[in-house]
Amino acid sequence: MGADDRPVIMAFDGSAEAEAAVRAAAALFPGRTLVVVSVWEPGLAMAMSQPTDQLSGLAYIPPSAETMAMVDRSQHDHALETARAGVELARGLGATAEPHPVPDDMDVADTIASVADDRDAAAVVVGSRGLGAVKSKLLGSTSHGLLQRARCPVVVVRAPE
Repeated sequence: MGADDRPVIMAFDGSAEAEAAVRAAAALFPGRTLVVVSVWEPGLAMAMSQPTDQLSGLAYIPPSAETMAMVDRSQHDHALETARAGVELARGLGATAEPHPVPDDMDVADTIASVADDRDAAAVVVGSRGLGAVKSKLLGSTSHGLLQRARCPVVVVRAPE
């Protein structure tokens, strides 16, 4: 793959900030394929389960394998729909784009950085919500995490006010 053929990874969650990032990527990287990545969390059914309450004596029944598979399919399908929405936006701007839903094995920033490595990306483009220092520490910041972990350039785009 030549240097000009390397794709650009787009972190896309459907937010206004992510839409601004797609617009910026289409303008900054004409002619490159935009890989629109939407991350989903496998095992969400188990994570949302309530543990046994030892004090009240209430029994805990974990979700069945079928329920967990159904929730995982639903999460995957939502991520695919989200990625496709990003692709439609990019194509409407004249870019070549493809959807790429991906399960979150670590955290979102690590997952996106891993996709960038796997695809030998020229860059990663991500929107920023501008949470501020305190909220960013508490909630985490995908853009900050990508700046720390990605091996390729990272473009952080703020949505217009």
